[in-house]
Amino acid sequence: MPAARAHRLAQQLLPEVPTDLAEALATYNWYDAQLVERGKDHLILLADELAVARIPRKTDPQLARTMQLIDQLELPWMLPTPLSAVDDGVLQTYIPGTAHPHGVGDPHTLANIVTVFGEYDTTGLALNTPFAQRGRFTNAMLTALDAVVADHMAWEIADHVHGWTDDGVGAGLVHGDLAGHNMHWVDGHLVGVLDWDYAARWDTALNATYLSLWHGVALEDITTTPHRARVWSGALGLYSLANALTWDISAAGWRRLKKKVQPRVVAAYQALPHAED
Repeated sequence: MPAARAHRLAQQLLPEVPTDLAEALATYNWYDAQLVERGKDHLILLADELAVARIPRKTDPQLARTMQLIDQLELPWMLPTPLSAVDDGVLQTYIPGTAHPHGVGDPHTLANIVTVFGEYDTTGLALNTPFAQRGRFTNAMLTALDAVVADHMAWEIADHVHGWTDDGVGAGLVHGDLAGHNMHWVDGHLVGVLDWDYAARWDTALNATYLSLWHGVALEDITTTPHRARVWSGALGLYSLANALTWDISAAGWRRLKKKVQPRVVAAYQALPHAED
C-alpha cells in the first residue's frame, strides 16, 4: 500500500529535516494524503503542504541517483529535494504552484529558462544517459514508421539526432520533459521544476523543444538554435507515431494523432539543412 510505504519513509527522515517538519511528518496519517496517479513510473502522495511521497510502481534502481542529482543542483527554482532515505520510495519537499496553462507563455520568461539550463555546468552531476526514457530509434521502429511517414523522413531525422548526441552537439543540462506538470507556476512565475528522472547531459536544444510544444511559443523567440530544436520536435513526434503503431488505436484516434504530429515531422525534415548552421 502506498500509504504504508510513505509512513515507513516518514520514520527514516534525513537529519537535516527541520524539527517542526520532522515532527509533523512522523505523526501524519498518510491514509489521508491525496493520491496522484498521473505518472507512469511513480505514484505520488501529497501530504497537504508538508511533503510529497514518491512511490515507484515497480523497483526503480535509478531513484537514488535522481535524489543525488537533485541534491547537487543549484538552480533559481525550487527542487523536490529528498527529506527521507531512499527505501522503495522517498519523501520530497512540497513545491507550491500548478502547471502553466497549455498553449500560452511569455517568450522572455521561457527564453530565460532555456538560457539557465544551457549555461549550467554539468561537471560531476549524477545524470542519466541520453535516450534513457524512450531509447534510440531502432531499424525495426524506423521500418515500421515508413508505413506512415513518407520519403524515409524518419530515417533522416533519426540519423541526425543520433549523430548530434554521439558527437556531443549542444551538450549541457537537459531536463528530459520540461513542460506541463513538471513545472510549477504561481502568478506567471516559475516556482519549481519537478521530475528529474531523465535529466541528462544532452543537446540543450531539447529544453526549448519541450517548452515550445507545451506553451505554443515560436522556437525562434526562446532559443538561438531553433532549427535543431525543431528537428528534435519532429523526433519526439516520431516516438508518438511509433508507439501508436503498437496500440489497438481507433481510426479516428489515428487520424487525430497524425494531424497533430505529421506537420512537426515535415517541419523537422525541412529544418535539417539549416540545423547545423
